[in-house]
Amino acid sequence: MRAADPAAVARALALRTMLPANWHSGLVDVRDVGTFVSPPVDGFVFVTGADVVGFGAVEQDVAPRLARLSAEFGFAAWFRSDDAADAYGWACARDGELARAYAFAGEHGPVAWEGDVDDVERALGCHVDDPRDKSDDEVKWWPDRRIVHALAAAWAVDPDELSQRGGAAGVGVVGRMGPAPAG
Repeated sequence: MRAADPAAVARALALRTMLPANWHSGLVDVRDVGTFVSPPVDGFVFVTGADVVGFGAVEQDVAPRLARLSAEFGFAAWFRSDDAADAYGWACARDGELARAYAFAGEHGPVAWEGDVDDVERALGCHVDDPRDKSDDEVKWWPDRRIVHALAAAWAVDPDELSQRGGAAGVGVVGRMGPAPAG
């Protein structure tokens, strides 16, 4: 999300047991449990970790958090790219309102869809039948890591470019995330 202070983001997320952490220790600490709120990179603060990956459903977990964060910071986005689980998704909120959300879960196909396809999705060819697919499946287009990272680059910062853009410096916060806010 657009923010300059990781501690403010951690407070907005209502993280518990907050401790300072640099990028390396923060990412290591939250591999199995917890949340890392990064130092700012080009005006964005990133939130990652097992607590975020463990979100159940976009509507119940992601959307309320994004709406709340965007009400405070103006813009917040969520991205998921998990090749092993064949799970991909993205969502964004502006000024307290969810603008767009999409999630895909392997054999279940699309599991979340909120808002209209935006210009970036359209330019990337999202949700358009792939003419190479000759199957009789209803779904002819599948998201992948490339799509998720391209959307991240357009909406915020490409995670593959974080280290080149100052993503190795500074101090963030690690903590534990509770349930999503009601409402």
